[in-house]
Amino acid sequence: MSQPQTIRHVVILVDDRTRDLMIASLLAHHLEALSIVAHLEPLEAYQGCLAAWRPDLILFNHLTASHLAAYSRRLHEMGVLTAVLPNEGILYDQEEMRFNSGRHHTDAHIDLFFCWNEQHRLALCESGFGAKSRIEVVGVPRFDFYIEPWSRLCQRRHLTLRQRPNLLLCTNFSTAKFLELPREHGDRFFAPWKDRIPLYNDYWAAIEAHFKGRTRVLDFIRELVADGRYDLTLRPHPREEEGFYEAFLAALPAEQRALITLDHDSSITELILECDLQLSIETCTTALESWIAGKPTVEIDLDRHPLWYSQEAAACGLACSDPVKLVPMVDQALNSPPPPQLVTRRRAHVQKWCSATDGKATERMARVLADTLAKKVPTDWSSLTMADQRRALKLKLLHKLGLAYHFDPFMPLKRMLFGDRHAMKDYSYRKSIRPADVKEFRRQIRRLAVVSRTS
Repeated sequence: MSQPQTIRHVVILVDDRTRDLMIASLLAHHLEALSIVAHLEPLEAYQGCLAAWRPDLILFNHLTASHLAAYSRRLHEMGVLTAVLPNEGILYDQEEMRFNSGRHHTDAHIDLFFCWNEQHRLALCESGFGAKSRIEVVGVPRFDFYIEPWSRLCQRRHLTLRQRPNLLLCTNFSTAKFLELPREHGDRFFAPWKDRIPLYNDYWAAIEAHFKGRTRVLDFIRELVADGRYDLTLRPHPREEEGFYEAFLAALPAEQRALITLDHDSSITELILECDLQLSIETCTTALESWIAGKPTVEIDLDRHPLWYSQEAAACGLACSDPVKLVPMVDQALNSPPPPQLVTRRRAHVQKWCSATDGKATERMARVLADTLAKKVPTDWSSLTMADQRRALKLKLLHKLGLAYHFDPFMPLKRMLFGDRHAMKDYSYRKSIRPADVKEFRRQIRRLAVVSRTS
């Protein structure tokens, strides 16, 4: 008589609802097809999920923070596997690549490390990870959503009839704010890198470049809206200050303001799929994503500070450094295919830094996870503590209430009384997944899979 098959459980920790939930839902779908149960939880529930779901493996976005590294060691002692899928995997500077591959993971136990590209895998091996972790190059899971059938999940408005071409401008001046804050804020932000990576030595010049560039890019926007032939979606980096652009838009003439949509919340994948042309600032992953999606691009060229600018990536784009020349370049890019040599460079660049872009990166991850779990040793659940059980009870109770694990009913009062002291915790909760979010995204993935199989 054959033994019943062991049901494996995986917890996928989701850091940001907009950026990460689609990937986690697609991975859960592929794991489900391999008879593996997947639980999607906010990153802050990393402790509560242990006794609640008794997972065989927990997937993190990173294990760089000291508390998470310590937790990974505890999981290893129990027999729970740990895996890492980074949110960002393209680092053009070799010293930065080696630093992020080594120093940031020294104290963590990682059984399985997923990489976007071979460069990252080699850097991890140089840091000694190949001897203690399984390292797999799978590509970029979130880029699966630029490829059929999964791209259909992100196509919202782009099929709507438009009278004007829709341009998407992605800004990335995330450190400009430090020039307007007490100096210790910028010093603290760059502390992990400034004395260890040569690229970061002159980080205040990099901050100034962002500050000046943020103001200068407004001249490019003025040229576009003064022309009047385009709709423009303006997408600031999530860590940029929203008020800067809101004040700029409020000062524009009404007819120009009507041409611009300021979008903080949509996923970048949705916005790229909807646009007719994408504009990025110097070196930005959004240009590369647009090439994968088959969208024309123009790169706005500013100070070329080495922290924000890569010659390797720039060689694949159409650079515009003069606001007056932007409209003619946009017209040309919209109406003419890019030169063949540029297409060749882009294809090689994408292959180098993203591996395969075939829409199957997440599926490859699921197969590697299944193979790893098949060889897993039993977990020692006897080491669970009363604190673990208490956290599990909290997680399941908040699930029933439709709330994320780190819900704080007093947060509105704290923000009113103490202001920015609790701003980070408030932001952390607002970007978290909730049970209804997970249920809806997983429903959409399943529906799309069924439609894809029958069409």
